[in-house]
Order: sequence, then C-alpha cells, then structure tokens
Amino acid sequence: MILLDSSVIVAYSNEADENHEKALQVVKDLDRGKYGTPVITDYIFDEVVTVMLIRTKNLEKASELGGTLLNSTLLLRIDEHLFSLAWSIFKEQRKPTFSFTDCTSIAVCRANGISNIATFDEDFQKLDGCTIVGL
Repeated sequence: MILLDSSVIVAYSNEADENHEKALQVVKDLDRGKYGTPVITDYIFDEVVTVMLIRTKNLEKASELGGTLLNSTLLLRIDEHLFSLAWSIFKEQRKPTFSFTDCTSIAVCRANGISNIATFDEDFQKLDGCTIVGL
C-alpha cells in the first residue's frame, strides 16, 4: 500500500503546478502497480476537493476529481482510535511542522503498516521507516 498525500493529487490534477510532471510519473508507477494499493484518508479527500474547488472555482471539476479518487483508491476513515493517535502525534511534535491532517496520515500509516508515502511535502522525510515517493 501507498498513502497518497494531497500534494501529489493536487499536482497531478493541476497542469500549472510546479510538481505536475513528477506527479504524472508517480501516477504512472501507481497504474503499473509499483507500490501496491493507493490509499487516501477521508481527511485527504476533504483537503483535495476543497483545494480544487477553491483554486478552480469549478464544482464540476472538483466533483469529478473526488469521484475519481473514490473509484481509484482505498479510502480509510479516521475513527476515534486514529484521531486520538493523530492528536498525540500532533501535540508531541518537537518542532511543529505537521498539520493535523498530516498527523492523521502518519497515524494511518503507523496503524496499517504503510511505509510508502507519495508526497511533495519535504517534512515527511523526517519520519523514520517511511519511503517518500515523489520528491
């Protein structure tokens, strides 16, 4: 499994994004099954469709992207246990670099044994035991 961070999804969906070409390569690798099942969380889903709506001002485009995500990825929901774990991760940061949504992603990875994260967020490189795809 590989967790897809919103930065990769938004870059893939936006040709003007500086990381668009890199995101295209990540998606090609995903299509070939290189990293296993692509996974997102409900928090990532929320972040992606909201950002796309704000940037494009186009509900149809944002909805289309949301539908594609729901049909092409495994959606993991943040339950009470994962929320508590994410909250602990968030509060225990020595140097605050991760948003709460990032902390939910870290919690999901830890709870599900996911070591691959597709992201353009360099802060994820600080995590032990994770392979960052995309940077």
